[in-house]
Amino acid sequence: MKRFRGFLTGKKPSGSTETKAKLKRTINQMEVKIRNYQRQADEQYELARTLLKSGNKVGAQQALKRRELYLTQVSNTHNKIANLQRTIDTLDVSADNVALTDTLASAQTAIDANIEAASPERTEEVMMELEESIEMVSGMEEALTDTSITEIGMDVEVDDRISKQMAELEAELTTGSLPATSVETSEPIPPVTETATPAKREADKKKLDEMRRQIEEGLRS
Repeated sequence: MKRFRGFLTGKKPSGSTETKAKLKRTINQMEVKIRNYQRQADEQYELARTLLKSGNKVGAQQALKRRELYLTQVSNTHNKIANLQRTIDTLDVSADNVALTDTLASAQTAIDANIEAASPERTEEVMMELEESIEMVSGMEEALTDTSITEIGMDVEVDDRISKQMAELEAELTTGSLPATSVETSEPIPPVTETATPAKREADKKKLDEMRRQIEEGLRS
């Protein structure tokens, strides 16, 4: 049925498949011969018994010799079948090796294609380009997170003037002319004294206003 299906589909069996089929047919034929040889050997044994009972000792011996010949054929045919079966097994192994070799050849072709696509030179080139891209992104990140544009640039002269004004403000705070929350200082502010006169407080207020004006002008310059 399988051969007929192959004929309909236009597919011819491979040489290995045909050889295996022929070997199996031969084995089947030899198994038939073994059964015939065994039957004939049994018949000769029964004949020897019959002849011996009838007193024909020579005939019985001849029957037993023929029986041994048949048994020898049985043994030889078994050996032939074993060789044929070993040949079939070898064909199976060789067919597996052919399939495996074809698979390995396909794998080698794929590996060669991958090596060509990712050769050491190409890989090194890609890694260098990737390193440059990472450095560019790092540079952009550093530039975008730079806070220098939000800082007020001041020269040394302005810094000195602000430091002087801060010292004067801290001195004013010690007199109680400014509320404690108007200026931050790292030193504790003494309590406001009760001896400050209204005229003194007015003068301190004017002086504080003047210092604030100078600070604002310094920040704008």
